[in-house]
Amino acid sequence: MEQYKSRWGECPQTVEEHINMIMGRYVETKDVFRCFTPKIGIFPYEACLENILKSKDWNQLNNFIYQENCVRSFASLMNGDSRYWSFLEMLEALAVGNIKAFEMLLPDEIETVTDIFPLYRPATNMLIGLWRKDSGVLEYAVPRAKKFADGKRPQWERATAACLLALHEKNPKEAGMQLEMICKTAMRTDFDSAYKMLFVPAHGLYQLADYLWDAELFQQLPMPNHKSFSKEYAIWRNTDYVPPTLFAEYPEPAINTALTNPGPKSRGL
Repeated sequence: MEQYKSRWGECPQTVEEHINMIMGRYVETKDVFRCFTPKIGIFPYEACLENILKSKDWNQLNNFIYQENCVRSFASLMNGDSRYWSFLEMLEALAVGNIKAFEMLLPDEIETVTDIFPLYRPATNMLIGLWRKDSGVLEYAVPRAKKFADGKRPQWERATAACLLALHEKNPKEAGMQLEMICKTAMRTDFDSAYKMLFVPAHGLYQLADYLWDAELFQQLPMPNHKSFSKEYAIWRNTDYVPPTLFAEYPEPAINTALTNPGPKSRGL
């Protein structure tokens, strides 16, 4: 098998190591799904993210996060678990414009889920109602999200629910305040250090406002003043945005196809 020739400057060795590992799994199994089981990121994520953030190449950053999101979304779609577990992957998909994966991860309607991380149930229900413009879902989800936001869970969780409520209420001032609270308080959690460099789910919520609101209202939404939110990236995302492509393609086309076009047929590619 040929060695993959990396073109990505700052972290070529880690890129090559990852791609060679995935290709080795594919040669052994002939199954794209099993290449990405268990859920693994595309590279030593933190080292690459730090280098790309320093470069301020926002298109490359978007492609990098997109590929990570493709990998994690593909694993979520194929493993049969409740989509409610994929709430953060849904926000990351919105952050980079991976609408295909987002639409497939987002349930069509409210589902009965148990043994789920507490935030994910009310937050996903709000996402369903907002994205699907389903008044019946929102009638159910809004009071439960309000109860959660007023509860005793960690502050970043309550702020996430409150932000979704502010998006529903078309209140940019409140949504901006809650976005900043999310960024600040997520630093106190056990999230890995990559999230503390760039809290991608906060960018997903910011982009959700752009999808839901008209341009005039969206322009009133303040960006968080926090180191884990990149204002420069957010501005690029809403001015010079280029639809994402894979940061680094795999030598086997079937893998690239499965990641960028997830669905029931992907497993056997």
